[in-house]
Amino acid sequence: MKFRAVITDTPAMRDFMNIALSLSKFSKDCIMRITTRKLYFIVSEEESGPRRPLVWCELPVNFYFKEYHLAGVSDEYNEIYLEVSTVLLARSLAMLKQTVKSFKIKLTNKDSPCITIEMELMAGEIISRQIVHDIPVEVISRKHWSDYEEPRFNDFHVSIQMPSLKALKNIVERMKNMSHSLTVSANKYGRLTFQIKTNVVTLSSHFTDLSVHSFAVGQISTFNDCEDGNSEVVSSTVDIKKFVMFLSGLQISNCRTLCSIVSGKMVKLFMEQPGALSIQIFLTELSV
Repeated sequence: MKFRAVITDTPAMRDFMNIALSLSKFSKDCIMRITTRKLYFIVSEEESGPRRPLVWCELPVNFYFKEYHLAGVSDEYNEIYLEVSTVLLARSLAMLKQTVKSFKIKLTNKDSPCITIEMELMAGEIISRQIVHDIPVEVISRKHWSDYEEPRFNDFHVSIQMPSLKALKNIVERMKNMSHSLTVSANKYGRLTFQIKTNVVTLSSHFTDLSVHSFAVGQISTFNDCEDGNSEVVSSTVDIKKFVMFLSGLQISNCRTLCSIVSGKMVKLFMEQPGALSIQIFLTELSV
């Protein structure tokens, strides 16, 4: 197996760094899936039993890398799966905040498999210096690749535009101090509601006039969720800490953000820069 890639574009380096920093907020480790067309970062739920995805991130190769060479496990399965520490990756890439001429990432074997990161920093008009970081990784056997397949959901009852994430973060962080769960609801008129309930208080925040991308009719709860009277809505209750992690972790600007809900089962948060990246966050319904 061989892998080597080079980034020379400064904005692409900064985006790559921000993605690594964001992933480190979700989990201490992740799966790095390397293919010919895309580079994936996959974070699974930290629990026993079958793996469930929490974060699925896709980066198109042609946007980020000036050079990209891959030789996978075989001609038929030309991919590589690595388990890597998000903390070490984020710490290593933090150097990209400085003026960097080039950034190289490659798979090496230094007593054990490593992702080696090499950065050429500009120390002056003529002088430059090189920084090298070796991050130990575990190569995932092909028989376990199916544990990290992309989740496919086509039964979302609603997909709606998200409001300003900065404003929403301020609200939900305050809610987190009062409740461990958050109910996310949306209707077909572009109203998105975030609500907590405790023995003492019920607190809701409403965002209106949002763009609705899809809405399924039928088998959806009807209750009085707005001032205008009864309205057909879709809702799911999720872990508020994980929702706040999404709002706090992703420091990526200029993204289109959608919220999709399967009634009583799941909330999916989707961020996309067309042609540059896409990130899906899967928050399953809390067990009672």
